Amino acid sequence: MAQGDVGKRFEGYQIYDRHYEKVGKVDDLFVDENDVPEYIGVKTGLFGGPSTLIPMDIVRVNDLRQLVEVASDKETITNAPNFGDDAEITAEFEERVYAHFGATRESPQADRGGYGAYHDENADVDVAYGERS
Repeated sequence: MAQGDVGKRFEGYQIYDRHYEKVGKVDDLFVDENDVPEYIGVKTGLFGGPSTLIPMDIVRVNDLRQLVEVASDKETITNAPNFGDDAEITAEFEERVYAHFGATRESPQADRGGYGAYHDENADVDVAYGERS
C-alpha cells in the first residue's frame, strides 16, 4: 500500500498513454515492503470510482513535466482490473494486472528497468509532451 511521503511522490502527475493521449491523474503510489514503487493508481472515471493499477514496469516518469507515460493504450488502461479503496492486493490480483497489460513480472531482486527497448533508447532524454527524440 501507499506509505508516507513515498506514496505522495507522483501526486497530481498527469498520466498519458503510449499515443500521448491523457488518461487521468496519479491517484496513489503503491510500494512494496522496502518502499520500492510497484504500481501507480489512476482513477479514470469522473466521480472517483475505483483505481486502476498500472505496473511500474511499464511506465516512464518525467519529473520535470510531472507526467507519467504508460507503454499501453488508453483503452487497455481504462479496461484494466479495478482496485477498490477497501480491497487488498492479492497475488492473484497482481497476476491479473500483469496479464492484462501483457507484462511479465520481474523477480524482486531484478533491477526495475521497465519495458526494455521501449524505455532504454530514450532513458536519458527529457522530452516535452508530444515531442519525439
